[in-house]
Amino acid sequence: MSLNLTIDQGNSAAKVALWDGDRLIDQIVEPTITCAHIKRFLSPYGRPANAMFCSVSAKESRMTDIIAKYADNVSRLTNSTPLPIAIDYRTPCTLGTDRIAAAVGAWASFAGRPLLVVDAGTAVTYDAVTADGHFIGGNIAPGMRMRLDALHRYTARLPQVEVPRNIDYDTFLGFDTPSAMILGAVYGIVGALSYYRANLPEGTHTVLTGGWAGEISKLIDFEATVDPELVSRGLNRIITYNEHK
Repeated sequence: MSLNLTIDQGNSAAKVALWDGDRLIDQIVEPTITCAHIKRFLSPYGRPANAMFCSVSAKESRMTDIIAKYADNVSRLTNSTPLPIAIDYRTPCTLGTDRIAAAVGAWASFAGRPLLVVDAGTAVTYDAVTADGHFIGGNIAPGMRMRLDALHRYTARLPQVEVPRNIDYDTFLGFDTPSAMILGAVYGIVGALSYYRANLPEGTHTVLTGGWAGEISKLIDFEATVDPELVSRGLNRIITYNEHK
């Protein structure tokens, strides 16, 4: 059994996943990754043949050193890594590798269909992939926490509001100031998503990931797939693609 290890280091958490081919075997989510986390995670499975990570952090060399202790053929996803999709982006060197991995993950599951790939985390990214596998661009917007923090920080009287675990969607209008802020933030994300979906080619399939994917999926009126492992899936697909080039 040849195993692949993937690590997705985001703004809020790191996701470590182990793959056997296209099958997800196990995963953990931690605020940040240490040697102890990886050693404990891999102890039932042995040493992976390949490992790939993407990170929004500047501490990428540290991540490489940690992973290299427990896996062979360690690589970092960069803007020059060979991919199974084409990147039609004016400044590919500035394109976030998490966005690349999410696009590849969606393409791996839905090749042949135009895709809208949405990662709703600390920031929300909306990216489009054509039916023939071209990443043609996308937009970046504030996530829920960032929207609520900005409303408090840049106004005189709006309160600091915590993001609730469960939102009451019985109405789309707030019934007090905190609910008005929360619903304004979440429906701002949903409204943008609906606009992008309506203006992309007919038959475009939406794939959602990130911490807010589940909540957003409740509020849209079109078909969508929620894939919490989308970025990890994309990293695994990139490993496989480069193994068989």
